[in-house]
Amino acid sequence: MSQRSIDLHLIVKSWNQTSLNSLLLELTGFIVFVTYQMYYDYPPPTYLEYPILIAQDVILMLLILHYNGSLKQSLIYAVVFVGGWQLLTVQKWIIDLAMSLCTFISAGSKFAQLQCLWQSKDSGQVSALSWGMATYTCFARIYTTSVTTGDMQVLVRFIVMALLNSWVLATVMYYRKRAGEVQKKQD
Repeated sequence: MSQRSIDLHLIVKSWNQTSLNSLLLELTGFIVFVTYQMYYDYPPPTYLEYPILIAQDVILMLLILHYNGSLKQSLIYAVVFVGGWQLLTVQKWIIDLAMSLCTFISAGSKFAQLQCLWQSKDSGQVSALSWGMATYTCFARIYTTSVTTGDMQVLVRFIVMALLNSWVLATVMYYRKRAGEVQKKQD
């Protein structure tokens, strides 16, 4: 095994159930959001990154399940997500309700990530750059949504996500700084 695959193995294996739950909530929020955008025929630039984010989360979930010896569970997740995705567009009220809940679901994923950080008091495995980009993207989407669709549900979602992403980023930076101070004291 190469050093890179060993590092990836250690990183993915170190994820605990809280992080997997956070990932599943995030994936659910992404699926609901992109389905809502497509259902109402919004311009593709308003949701174009979401299929990529969904693919990224699916790959990460498969890696976590593989390295934790639970890969067989991926079939259950696939059935639930694909079935749920199809169910969303059966009736207009279902997709509208799902979008209303989507903000809470996505917020739940951020709180699960925060809980994981608070419990471990370590942000070594968390990318500040990724959270910074997620925060920036939400702020940019607030502007683009205001200009293109003006959809209030979508705007509220992006405002809430921007604030929570900022909170996660601040927490990551806090623990990173704290770890640096501890390292300096030890030297």
